Amino acid sequence: MRHGRTLLKRGNPLRPFRLVYADGTEVSAVREFLHHMLADDASPASLRSYAYELLTCVRFLHAVEVPWYLASRVEARDFAPWLKTAKKPPRQRRPDAPTPGSVNPITGKAAPGENRAARTRRHARAVVRSFYEYHRETHGRREQEPARLPAGHQQWRGRPLG
Repeated sequence: MRHGRTLLKRGNPLRPFRLVYADGTEVSAVREFLHHMLADDASPASLRSYAYELLTCVRFLHAVEVPWYLASRVEARDFAPWLKTAKKPPRQRRPDAPTPGSVNPITGKAAPGENRAARTRRHARAVVRSFYEYHRETHGRREQEPARLPAGHQQWRGRPLG
């Protein structure tokens, strides 16, 4: 079962991408971060990329049962090998598409594999790092007690995502 999803919100240039729970409510911390990126003139492609990388992080944190606001260096350390070993979400492929990881006999280039490439893993870690840096700079040090979170920050533990 997949947890969480990223939505394209057509017709709203101020919030083109959203990360939502299964019940349709938005992950407010991600909304705030993407809004900040948009204010810094991030392209729609960058917003989309960041939204999907943050979805990957939320899925990992959900799997290890740690809310985003309580994640520590331990989770960051464990996220890296998880990215390396976890299979990418399946996607629709055309019937004549090459099998993942196979080599094109003409170009010699490998088709994308079932796991994330090193470059993709580095990008995911950089996105997550910038997300946490933004929240640390904006809201101060991370609170240790969930009850003392700043207003507007949602707890997702126990809530089904997408």
